[in-house]
Amino acid sequence: MSKKEKTVVKSFRVSESAFKTLEAEAASQNVSVNTLLNQIVIRYANWGRFITKYKGIVIGRSAFERLLSVSSDEVVAELGRKAGSDTPKAVMFAKHGEVSLDSVLDYVRGGAMYGGFAEYSEVEKQGKIVITLIHNLGSKGSIYLSNNLQAIFDTAGFHPKISSTEQAVLIEI
Repeated sequence: MSKKEKTVVKSFRVSESAFKTLEAEAASQNVSVNTLLNQIVIRYANWGRFITKYKGIVIGRSAFERLLSVSSDEVVAELGRKAGSDTPKAVMFAKHGEVSLDSVLDYVRGGAMYGGFAEYSEVEKQGKIVITLIHNLGSKGSIYLSNNLQAIFDTAGFHPKISSTEQAVLIEI
């Protein structure tokens, strides 16, 4: 949430056990319960509600890495393309009412931020947007992500230059 974004004061009832869990988690993160709840609500509003609506699943990083490791590079690339060509488009329509460069960038940003698959960095360089996604999924993860992202950008009619290393994917628009 932006520091300048207006906040509202609301009152909610939560179960005592849920509140105790929130207190303990807030303490472990060294934040207030209010800050933790705000983070949870923002994550749900910006990402979770769409993933839930489209029957997304959460899979641990190590399980995902194992699935990639037992597949050929060609199969991993195809899985990335297929995963990038359907659900992301539906989420972009649901959230923005259109598929555009802005909705694609929001989807990729949200996926990195809330999906937790990578660290997202975006800079403007010589009139181009340069996005770097740093991950620890290895070379097969880069193959998956590169093909997934290419399919997502293709849905909006954009064809950025996408390159990768074993631990990062670079997108130049």
